[in-house]
Amino acid sequence: MNGRKAYFRILSIFVALSFFIKLIMIFTYGNLLNLGSDDINYLKSAVALIKNGILTYHNYNEPTVFIMPLYPIFLSFIFRIFGYGFAGLQAARIIQAVISCFTIVYIFGITSKLFDMRAGVISAFLVAFYLPNITTAGYFLTETVFTFLLCALIYHSVKAAGKLNAVSIIHIGVLWAAATLCRPTIAFYPLFFFLYLFLYHGTNFCSILKWAAIMSVVFCVAMSPWWIRNYREYGVFIPLTASGGNPMLQGTYVNYVQTSENVVYYKLGKNAYETNKNEVEAAKQRIKSELKKDFWGYLGWYTLGKTFYLWCSPFYWKSIFNIHWSYVFVFHYIILTGLVGMMIIIFKHFHIHAKTNIRKGLVGNEAFRYFLPASIILYFNFIHCIYMAFDRYAFPLMPLVSIFTGYLISRALPGLKTLAGFLFSGR
Repeated sequence: MNGRKAYFRILSIFVALSFFIKLIMIFTYGNLLNLGSDDINYLKSAVALIKNGILTYHNYNEPTVFIMPLYPIFLSFIFRIFGYGFAGLQAARIIQAVISCFTIVYIFGITSKLFDMRAGVISAFLVAFYLPNITTAGYFLTETVFTFLLCALIYHSVKAAGKLNAVSIIHIGVLWAAATLCRPTIAFYPLFFFLYLFLYHGTNFCSILKWAAIMSVVFCVAMSPWWIRNYREYGVFIPLTASGGNPMLQGTYVNYVQTSENVVYYKLGKNAYETNKNEVEAAKQRIKSELKKDFWGYLGWYTLGKTFYLWCSPFYWKSIFNIHWSYVFVFHYIILTGLVGMMIIIFKHFHIHAKTNIRKGLVGNEAFRYFLPASIILYFNFIHCIYMAFDRYAFPLMPLVSIFTGYLISRALPGLKTLAGFLFSGR
């Protein structure tokens, strides 16, 4: 028990220090914490929601299906209380700083459940002091809220998996719907959750169908206002967003390089929804054309090339406190060693299972203990390879990668202690 208390004290210190640094940043930089891109659009969207009751984004005279509604609603709720002047903006930043601290706690919880509390505090440290996790709390982007919801979803899924009941599955369903209303890429989460239940916990098919039915009802109830609104505005069923066309088209350019020779032109629609459909069609035609020209080279761009762009750099577009990007780069790659740790532990358990349980099936293999965070990392990598892949899109995955980094470092520490003792003993 004393050991557990010590780990919780360490976690509390990490969370408090991380929050303190975020507060200093927020009060030092204020409105300098902006990227002048999507963050401005989200602010305008929240203000338009307050003034007109209409969810807009690029075109402020047109209802949008370009974004999911949860983040503008989140901002508008804060602005209704504090106003949308400087005080309201700072209040929103502080609330996001609090939310990002809960992400640290959830990562500690996930890592402790999958490994142990020593790995948990290491992962918590990495998330707490990874500079993009600090700076992004000051930006008006979906990243902070979505990362929190994603980590909460995985934590409660892992926690409840061994003893599922109606209450816990409803809770998971609500988190799934909330995360989807923030970012649509998580909509397929139940596929991974129910595979995890089957492969690791051996949950039978009938139980999975029952839990899936309950989760689906919860999801549909939560999403129905969005579906009704979209149908009322556009006359078609739009379950998530109609925003994939532009990133899909941008992703067709190798290394994102556009020239006068390779640019693709497409017809603008009478609204953003029609334009998006035209962009999707233009992207499909360009992909077919490029594959015919250089199949293996273009396939390489859609696999290894985009994967490299997703992970190669941290989401640190504006520096704070004169901290150079090179220091953040080092921290970033320390966390990325978790991808190696993830592969090591999964292959290790598959190897052990093959040697000791050769006549048994895969169900119950200890490798599947880590299935949820590992599969979400790989799934997001795959999705962004279809569309666009760059450091901002990897941001919500870095806490999940840190789970395995914490494991890797915690297992390496005894060896490092032995090596240090040997070196400094003079032998």
